[in-house]
Amino acid sequence: MFRVAVVGCGGIGRARANSWKAAGAEVVCVVDLIEEKAAALAKSVGCGYTADLEALPENLDAVSVTTPPSAHYKVTKRLLERGFNVFCEKPLTLVTEQGEELDALAAKKGLTLAVGFKMRFEPIFIEAKKHIGEIGRLMHITSTKQQAYNPRPEAEWIQHTGAMYELSVHDFDLISYITGRNPVGVLYAKVSHRFGWEKEDAFAICADYGDGVTALLEGMYAVKGIFCYRDLTLTFLGDEGYMRVERPDRIVLHTSEYQVIEIPPAEKSAFVLELTHFMNAVSGREENSLTAACAVNMTRFINEAYRKGC
Repeated sequence: MFRVAVVGCGGIGRARANSWKAAGAEVVCVVDLIEEKAAALAKSVGCGYTADLEALPENLDAVSVTTPPSAHYKVTKRLLERGFNVFCEKPLTLVTEQGEELDALAAKKGLTLAVGFKMRFEPIFIEAKKHIGEIGRLMHITSTKQQAYNPRPEAEWIQHTGAMYELSVHDFDLISYITGRNPVGVLYAKVSHRFGWEKEDAFAICADYGDGVTALLEGMYAVKGIFCYRDLTLTFLGDEGYMRVERPDRIVLHTSEYQVIEIPPAEKSAFVLELTHFMNAVSGREENSLTAACAVNMTRFINEAYRKGC
């Protein structure tokens, strides 16, 4: 059986631990600096726990990093140095050079390093990727993302991470996943600090995706709202039509005809699907598609947008 440990025992750590089990893996150990949190998750999952990263057992197939983003670099680097395959939540790092370092370290050691862009495994975005060629030559992209922010102590890390990294890095990654294009530059950016956070609570970006393709990307936290997966809309304009992707269940495709494609509910959790993909990548049955290089591209783009937007 595929043996894993989970580092970070907050809400995401709990979700990951349960998803690892649903994917058929054995959760051997959980780790958190706050020992009480580690003990609570360990009791729920039925595994060992520790507050010391160095106390992880050696005979693991991989380690899942679910700490706040500011700790991703330090934790992932140490795990790679110890010879573990690593599945790290997004964003991989908050500094471009650190992401490049981790990518190079994993390659040097022959390890699999993957980043949790789980929305790639949601049915609506898989379907959108199939249809993107039908709109002809891509000309323009828009994205709109909004979620409510519920102030609570365990979510305080978001204030130090910002809307682009915590809220919308998935959106940026999905654009690259669907179109095969990465942003090559930021033409204009504006960030907002309505809530007085260290980092932005809203942003607007005009981006260059190369070959004449431009994008308008917007995201923000709201003071009201409920999370029901209806938080993101992507629109792709081509010279033969457009495609609008409305998470989680509707694609509008307007070319020589007008279609509304209804997307049925997912049969499996996107968390479980991406972890299954990662396990297959570690075992050599699939090529890792959630690469550190993808994450580094997003980090570089977000950092440029933040610099220009301030």
